[in-house]
Formats: sequence, structure tokens, C-alpha cells
Amino acid sequence: MRLTNLKIAASVLFLAFALAMAPMASANSITLDLSANNLGISASVGTVTVTDTGLNQVTISITMNAGYSLKLNGGDIAFNGPAGLTLASVSGFSADGNSGLDFQHIKTSQNISMFGTFAFDFTNVQGQPHGVVSANTATFVLTGAGLSASQFTGVAIHFCTASGSNCGPLTGFANGTPESTVPEPGTLSMLGTGLVGLGGLVRRRFLKTI
Repeated sequence: MRLTNLKIAASVLFLAFALAMAPMASANSITLDLSANNLGISASVGTVTVTDTGLNQVTISITMNAGYSLKLNGGDIAFNGPAGLTLASVSGFSADGNSGLDFQHIKTSQNISMFGTFAFDFTNVQGQPHGVVSANTATFVLTGAGLSASQFTGVAIHFCTASGSNCGPLTGFANGTPESTVPEPGTLSMLGTGLVGLGGLVRRRFLKTI
């Protein structure tokens, strides 16, 4: 009986480890805080979140803090970490509720102000209503072979020192590096449920042997 219980305990530990490692490795979100800039602003101007949303697919969400906006016309959004991105990698682009936007150009090995060289620099957003040159929020999807949120090691954006759609009075560049990796809530819930179930099984087997 004792040997049987030891085997069950070993199986529980193995399954718990598998539950803990496999889902967390495939579902996460990276937050990059735009805490550095070339205008001498001491506070963060916003955040960029990269989230796994499908196989070979991530969603980029940009949220600017009050008093700042993302430059669209003539603007830049640059990334380090992933490989093989092209203009065709971008889909589902919207900013402040305006959908159907797209980038006009992409540059590789592009120097961004004082922050160094970025592997991919998407530039000059088009498709927004006349007179709209900046936005408080923006979202788009990137798709590429083997692409995942964990690959993103840096971001730089072109920003304006005013909220809303009119940019101004100044523009600058802000840089962010990964702040955190957060497993999706569904992953944690599934892990907890699995461990509770396994614990109950062991308890029942143990009681039967008493």
C-alpha cells in the first residue's frame, strides 16, 4: 500500500509540474513602460502591451497617459526582439476607434533618437479622418512565423505632448523595455483547478488505506 501511495504522489507531482509549465509558456503578455524619452520628461508617457492572441500572432496595444498622444501622420512605432516582420504582418489597425488604418513604410535597422537601433520601424500611419494626426490609444495585430510576446525586448514610439487628435505642441520619442510577464487568468484558473482535483484524488486514496 505504501509503495502505491508513493507512486500516486510522484504522479501528482509530475502532472502538477506539467500543468504549471506548459500553459504558462504559451500564453503571456509583456508590458513595456514608456518611461524614457528625448524631451527630458521625468514621468512615463504611456505603455505598450504585447499579448499572445493566437498561433504566430500578437496584439499590440498602445495607451498614452494624460497629456500625451501617439503621433500618426509621420509617426514611428519601432520594435526590437522579433524577426521577419513586414508591412504585411500588420492587420486590424485602429486608433481611438478609427479602424482600417495602415502603415505606409517599414524600415529595418533604424536608429531612433538616443535609444539606438531598432530592428523594425513602422512609419507614417494613414487612413484616419481628415485632421486627425494623433491618438490616445492604438491597437493592431502582428503575425509572423514563430511570433510571440516573449520575443519583444524593446519599443520606441513617436509621441506628442498633448492628448487628442491634434498633436503638438512638441513631439519626441519615447522608449520602453519589458516591465512584466503575466500569465493569462485562464491559465492560472486551469492550473488551480487541476491541482485541487489531484489533491482530492490523493486524499481519497490515502483515506482508503487507513
